[in-house]
Amino acid sequence: MFPSHSRPAKPTITIVVPARNEARNLELVLPTLPTVHEVIVVDGHSTDDTAAVVRRTLPSARFIQQTRRGKGNALACGFEAATGDVIVMFDADGSADSTEIEAYVTSLTSGADFAKGSRVLAAGGSEDITWLRDFGNRVLTGVTNVLFRTSYTDLCYGYNAFWRDILPVLSIPSSRGDQAAWGDGFEIETLINCRVASGGLQIHEVPSIELERIHGESNLNTFRDGARVLRTIFTERARRGTARQAVPSADVITAHPETSHSTTSHTTTSHTTTSHPTPVQHAPVQHARPAMVSIQQRESA
Repeated sequence: MFPSHSRPAKPTITIVVPARNEARNLELVLPTLPTVHEVIVVDGHSTDDTAAVVRRTLPSARFIQQTRRGKGNALACGFEAATGDVIVMFDADGSADSTEIEAYVTSLTSGADFAKGSRVLAAGGSEDITWLRDFGNRVLTGVTNVLFRTSYTDLCYGYNAFWRDILPVLSIPSSRGDQAAWGDGFEIETLINCRVASGGLQIHEVPSIELERIHGESNLNTFRDGARVLRTIFTERARRGTARQAVPSADVITAHPETSHSTTSHTTTSHTTTSHPTPVQHAPVQHARPAMVSIQQRESA
């Protein structure tokens, strides 16, 4: 069972924020982040005033440049620079609700190695996804579940958190060098999900509400990036195989959210635990933090 050492009951938290020309969004998003060990903004060679905005709105944040192009490389740079016990993957466009970070961390301190956000679980939802992206996501999620014998509900959602000590299992492409590497693009999230599943790690899904992007347009291309995700699924299946073992999820905290934006109901069983993360302080936001639910990998053949 991973890991071989004990983890802190009150972990330090690193929030990694990849950003490319997101200055107008960052000036609204960064002030909402909770007070944590560190915030790392990874800049994708922006041509706007991203650097100045970060210095003005969150002077304590670490600002670094990614070494190549793509969201995957940006995350790799942030992961390598992180010093917190827990790493939170947080988008810069305003689509992620910072008040949910506490639920992700609680999931980890309750026994998970990896906390996976889901817009599909009850109390989750999306204010931004199109019908085409939603359809593609459900197909790709189903393919992954068949090939890896998992029970993911929302494969293509990038709001996740994990213990930093599982990075060797994830084996993210190194940020060193200027040659493009597989995993540098949007496929990074699928690559991580596949390697978590095949690595015998404990996975919890956390209901999450995806908010609408505040300014600008997404860099995501539905067909191009969908094809990259599908290629990643088959590549990882050939490379690693199915999950090593079926690991039941640990107990999690059950809450009753004040608001629900559920798109599809998903039945799970949750239990109460006494484990709590380090308290974090948040700026006011519009949405209540959703309840936390767990998933379980299916029995291996």
